[in-house]
Amino acid sequence: MSKNELEHMWGLNIDLPYKDKVEELQKIFASQAQVQVEHNNGGVVYPTFTKYNHYFSDGLYIREMSSVKNSMFFTVIHNTANPLFLMTGKVAFSSEEGIEELVAPTFILTKPGTKRICYWIEDSVLVTVHPNPKGLTDLDEIEKEMFSTTWQEYDKSLKQDTWILLEHNNYYKKLENEESK
Repeated sequence: MSKNELEHMWGLNIDLPYKDKVEELQKIFASQAQVQVEHNNGGVVYPTFTKYNHYFSDGLYIREMSSVKNSMFFTVIHNTANPLFLMTGKVAFSSEEGIEELVAPTFILTKPGTKRICYWIEDSVLVTVHPNPKGLTDLDEIEKEMFSTTWQEYDKSLKQDTWILLEHNNYYKKLENEESK
């Protein structure tokens, strides 16, 4: 599969809202066992074609994932905003804007309520950083706090505000002064 094939698949149910489209495609693929669904009976599943490392620090949970070329899966629903850093590789994924392609090194900002279809174009490593104010280290507890497996569960969760960009104006002024010399 390529990004174009994922785009074609995404266009099949064009009249559905984003959430419904992802869920419908997940049902189709899960019934045909073509891709891994990232939850099982209310819990997060770690696909066998991926490798995860989990890191914990004061107030943070960091998840590092390695995935192989030509693999595809559906994510859980994110309850909170978090950054996603693609360290190596290339991935295509669904978003409300359509199919996007990320090429490492880069990052994106994940909003609460995000659920994606991910297709790994190349072997890749990505890192997500999640707020962990309770200092949790038990993965089952972290997953209950940070992710939902159904939209009904998400609707009941505490939603965090989305991203706000604040530019460092003094830094930009300094650069402008340097350039004018």
